[in-house]
Amino acid sequence: MTNAATSPATRQTRATSPAAAVRLDWLDGIKGISILWIVFFHGVNFGPNGTNRFPWPLSDGFFATMRASCAPQSWGGEIVCGLETFGVAVTRLGFHAVAVFLVLSGFGLAYSLAKTGEPAGGWLGWYRSRLLRLFPMYWLAHIVYLVSPFQAQYEPIDYRFLLSFLGDRVWPIDMIFFYFNPALWYFGLLLQLYLVFPVLFRLLQKLGITGFLAVAAVVTFGSRYLLLHVIPLSGNYLQGGFFAPRLWEFAFGMALGVLYRRDATQMNCILFSPLALLAGAVVYVLGLYAYDWSYIYVDALTGSGLTVILAHLARATDRIRPLGRALATVGLYSYGLYLLHQPYVLYFGGRAQNLPTAQFVPALAAFVVVLAVVK
Repeated sequence: MTNAATSPATRQTRATSPAAAVRLDWLDGIKGISILWIVFFHGVNFGPNGTNRFPWPLSDGFFATMRASCAPQSWGGEIVCGLETFGVAVTRLGFHAVAVFLVLSGFGLAYSLAKTGEPAGGWLGWYRSRLLRLFPMYWLAHIVYLVSPFQAQYEPIDYRFLLSFLGDRVWPIDMIFFYFNPALWYFGLLLQLYLVFPVLFRLLQKLGITGFLAVAAVVTFGSRYLLLHVIPLSGNYLQGGFFAPRLWEFAFGMALGVLYRRDATQMNCILFSPLALLAGAVVYVLGLYAYDWSYIYVDALTGSGLTVILAHLARATDRIRPLGRALATVGLYSYGLYLLHQPYVLYFGGRAQNLPTAQFVPALAAFVVVLAVVK
């Protein structure tokens, strides 16, 4: 989710090939769509103390519950209710966009190194540059939380705040993973993935794309099976407290990054083909069904499929130049917006939750726009 996930790759490409840079502009568009989806998800779905405003869209009673809340009295009301139901369903799935950021992070890191195979300043220099990109905005999110008004503050400031400030979002897992600003759990996952990235990159170089993805699949699904069915540990480890259960999304992005570095033109033809869009949609739907038959595969399938879908959406929105530029600009600053947004949108959602949906959604949309501009 960091700007480093795609922007350095794009900037490096601009320096060497202007045409290729244009072909990679959709990366920031994906980030813009994803971060706005996540922000809207938090604002729409959560009221005071994290309670859900709307039912889970994959539950059996979702449509009946939504229709009862709409209570349409005419054909026009039925249409409005249908649109509202669709909007709620899409919004409730906004957390899936986090997996897209994992894919883009792996893409950017691998793409930037695939040409030379070595970081310019060695791996120690690489670590230094990554940490300098991650920590300043992360620290700012902590400071803003201490001094800014109009934020949701459900937990006291205690020793966990210092641990979090130092970068710990893992231990003690059930007390700090979602502490004070729940979105910060992602930072802890990024730190772990950055720590193991040199090993992953060497493995990718040695095994090739197919072998590397096979290993990533075994590690991802094997660790998820252990954490779900064998080892009785907190579910927070599965979400991101431990990197292995989320390795596939990151590794999938790394593989795409290497392939794009080899031949961006050919990869564009493949990625933006109708067949790829269909495949992405099928994989994403399989991920949704996996909630019922095996949660082991949910994140890998939804993250991979959704990345392809959003790539097509970003390319489509770019045809409307003002919209495309706006989304790309939001995407460029998505890391900061992600780290800072949640206490604000929870505050808004908690105070506006009694508004009718027809008023609540436009009000939240306006609030999100203001938040994106400010951040």
